[in-house]
Amino acid sequence: MFETTIQTYWADSDAAGIAYHSHFFRFVEYAEEDLFRVAGPDRQTVIDAEQVWLPRVESFAKFSKPIKVGDAILVRLHPELKGLKTVKLNFETLNRESLELLAEGYVTVVCVSRSTFKGIPMPERIRRVFEEAGD
Repeated sequence: MFETTIQTYWADSDAAGIAYHSHFFRFVEYAEEDLFRVAGPDRQTVIDAEQVWLPRVESFAKFSKPIKVGDAILVRLHPELKGLKTVKLNFETLNRESLELLAEGYVTVVCVSRSTFKGIPMPERIRRVFEEAGD
């Protein structure tokens, strides 16, 4: 499991001071960025070097409690490799102070060639980042 703290801001919320539901997926993206940064080169550097894209093909979230503007949240990623081309990024979003569960779900990511946009086996250095976080 990998976890990171993310600060929420006014721009993340609606007029009621609640984070937009779609921003939960943005927070998962931030956590994935942090995962790569901690493991070594940042995600963009790695995918550029490997000449791949990592498009999102499926996402799901179950919301339990709102994120209020200004809350610090904890995002936990549980990567689960599915075959050679796919990783399912299971996630939990918690309030950083109370550790109350705010949402849980997943984002499914596939590895594709930049030149053909067809699925290809995930390069070893990318696969390793997800494997090590999943342990």
